[in-house]
This record gives sequence, C-alpha cells and structure tokens, in this order.
Amino acid sequence: MTVFLMANNASSTLAAPISNSATTVSLAVGTGALFPNPSAGQQFPLTFNDAATGLLDEIVYCTSRTGDTLTIVRAQEGTTAQSWLAGDLAANLITEGLLASYQQSSALSPARTVTASGAFAMSTADAGGGVGLDRIVGPAVSSTTLPVSTDGQTYWIEDLSRNFNAFPVAVTFPGGTTGPNGAATVTLNVNGQCAQFRFYADSNIWSFKP
Repeated sequence: MTVFLMANNASSTLAAPISNSATTVSLAVGTGALFPNPSAGQQFPLTFNDAATGLLDEIVYCTSRTGDTLTIVRAQEGTTAQSWLAGDLAANLITEGLLASYQQSSALSPARTVTASGAFAMSTADAGGGVGLDRIVGPAVSSTTLPVSTDGQTYWIEDLSRNFNAFPVAVTFPGGTTGPNGAATVTLNVNGQCAQFRFYADSNIWSFKP
C-alpha cells in the first residue's frame, strides 16, 4: 500500500514549462526542500494551477524528489494531463484521494454480529475488528474460513452468548496458509471464548490466541 506524505505550506512555481506527457518537473530554485521527500512506497499529491487564469488544474502524484526536481505520475484523481508554463503554481494541497486513503475510526475496528449458526463468511472488511456470534438456535455447529490476508491483519471471533461449548465454531485457514503447528483448522468450543487470529505473511502462518 502506498503511503501519502504531506508538508505544511509547501508551494512553489514551475521553473520551466512541461508538456502533457512529461514525468519530471523542475520547481523554482531552492523550493524543492519545502516538499516531502518520498522513498519506496511513498508519494505526495501535487496540484498544478495556471497563473494566467487560476481556472486550470491537474493533480499529480510525486513519487520521488531530488532537490528541486520531482518525478510525477500524471492526471490523478479524475484530472487531465495538461501542458504547463514556467511560473504556474505547484502546491502540495489536500486532495480527495489523500483524504480517502485514511480510514475512518469505524473502519479501524469493525464489529458485526452473526445470529444464525451454520457456515458464515468472513472477509478483509472484518480485519482489525470482531465477529461476535450470538447464536441460540441450531444447527449448533458453525464454520468459517479466514480471508486471504496481508501481513499483520488480525481477526477476532467472540462468543457473545457464552455457548461455544454447545455451539462450536470450526475455523479454517485459507489455502496456502496454516495455523500453529501446521493445523488446517481450529475449533472454538470454550464458553465465552474470544479468539484472535493474526496472519504472518513471511511464513504463511496464522497465530491463534484462544
């Protein structure tokens, strides 16, 4: 996942014109230091605006900076690549794409309740949060498969009705991964159990804390 960078009050002008296909741009001498300096997996949004009318704009993503020279990806966030003149504005402004990249608080710890026993689906939308099982009718046994996940993603499966002993849950690890000691599945069967599963991508192993 690419990480967005920002800098306070980072604004400059173009030192030279660029075409609508250029992938590097030079800022006014000495102003590059005002902007972030992305490394691998990082970028910052840069907005071009014409000095003549202030009506034209283009959002680009800067993926690296060397002094006053920026490497950019053109025409981002629904804008169109255009030719720009020396003296046109180049600023590190807040954009819709930047804000959309930040998770809102409800997305950081999602929670949902499963009330029917039997098979239920899990997805990466459950990552970082919990699935609470509140089942009081049969069939008593439930099952699910953890989603294919990225490194460090964590999932909780919790016994809201304190009846896992009568209503056990068989949890299967997704294809190509295993649980501790090579297990393909684990069973949650202790009343009040709150089980945590975390994925370790470098070994394709899930940790399991019952």
